[in-house]
Amino acid sequence: MNQVAYSYERGHSARYIFTSVGKRRIEKAVEFVSVGMKNLVNLGFGDLRPDGSLDDTVHSNNGDIVKVLATVIAILKEYTAQNPQTEVFFTGSTIERTRLYTRILTVYYPVFSTDFRIVGITRTEGKTSRTSFNPTSNLEYLAFLIKRI
Repeated sequence: MNQVAYSYERGHSARYIFTSVGKRRIEKAVEFVSVGMKNLVNLGFGDLRPDGSLDDTVHSNNGDIVKVLATVIAILKEYTAQNPQTEVFFTGSTIERTRLYTRILTVYYPVFSTDFRIVGITRTEGKTSRTSFNPTSNLEYLAFLIKRI
């Protein structure tokens, strides 16, 4: 992804904050949170609420989605460069968002696959499993795991 990212700052712990500047100014955050398993974190992303929590369900429609996504990817690259042993889990807060993430991974797979190993979580016959992400597949992914190569 060759889009220029917004500048961002690392806040407390593993939280990164930036401002989306589109139709209005919206503070956003990306946060990496341990899930209690060694070397596995959850990537949380959303609008920053006044109380400091993340709203990952809001539809900002701020007109700058490409630049926002470029910023999230830049943050992911920085975080995984500093923590190369860590696997990052993420999924959308809705089925539609997970499908959006699938489309983004599909379109930018040639770029992402040079830095990351991407695994998709799928469900077949009621059983979840991990499978290498395939940009030409019609699989319905539930979530993703990304690890720096």
